[in-house]
Amino acid sequence: MSKDEPSANVARFPPLPRLPPSPRFPEDPRQQQTRRILGGIARATQNQMVLSGPNLVKGFPASAVDLGRLKTALERGVHRLDAEQVAERWDEVFAWMRRLIAAWVQRYKMLKIVQRGGGIRVEIQTQDDHGYYDYAFDVFPGRTTQAAARKRKGTT
Repeated sequence: MSKDEPSANVARFPPLPRLPPSPRFPEDPRQQQTRRILGGIARATQNQMVLSGPNLVKGFPASAVDLGRLKTALERGVHRLDAEQVAERWDEVFAWMRRLIAAWVQRYKMLKIVQRGGGIRVEIQTQDDHGYYDYAFDVFPGRTTQAAARKRKGTT
């Protein structure tokens, strides 16, 4: 290993934050049957396989993703990084963003996270029993929310 390569045992600075808790909503009655079916299959096959299904419990419903809240949560994760740090740590940043979206968005079918210019392009497709929904927005590293800036300055 050369002196320029980071060690696998050294945490990079600044660290990415822990994932914020995902939004919770009342149970969607349309998903009760799916949950019962998946639960029955999981119980019947628990000794033979592991079953994985869609996120039906937490996060924004497929048809109602709050892009403002999702974008803010993603930007809070990368606000201490500049574009160069994002590029250097892309695997780590990508994995963190993917985990956050998986926890915050129900039933996504497609997820695309790509570095673009000085930002990160996020495209999500979700599906429920009414159809498909496409969402797209940009996340900008180094950007802080006005509320976070006021908190740091002590003017909350």
